[in-house]
Amino acid sequence: MNNLVSKQEVMKEIYNYFKKDEKMALLVGDMGFAVLDDFFNNHKDRAFNTGICEQATISMSAGMYLAGLKPIVYSQVPFLVMRAYEQIRYDLNEHTMNVKLIGVGADNYFSALGRSHCMDNDDLTMMGVFENFKLFSPTKESLKEDIEKMFKYDGPTYLRCL
Repeated sequence: MNNLVSKQEVMKEIYNYFKKDEKMALLVGDMGFAVLDDFFNNHKDRAFNTGICEQATISMSAGMYLAGLKPIVYSQVPFLVMRAYEQIRYDLNEHTMNVKLIGVGADNYFSALGRSHCMDNDDLTMMGVFENFKLFSPTKESLKEDIEKMFKYDGPTYLRCL
């Protein structure tokens, strides 16, 4: 049985940090809006739907980081990891950029949508290649501590959830 927490639980915990830090910005790959209502409704100047263009979104997050912001990128696991892998490698990992990636739908959560929305747990293997990334797979017991560690780490992170 999968012990990962839901995207709702993750983003609720992240929001506690986001609402207090004006430098945080959220980039979203055209999804999850019911989960992200607090971000979009209360912080219109820091929450952006970047559309279905994960490669560009990762590069945008790198630019935002270089401009002094603290970007968070939110998208479905296969689209975030597979489509933007080269940008994650060169833009974020190679330069140890403090960008936080949130992959939702881990472990085939979206299997009803077809294989294009699934990755088994290959995302962990692929992201584990990057030496500067810290990886998180929070459970109910570890969620608060994992989110705290994610934000304390001055480098790129990948967090996966359901």
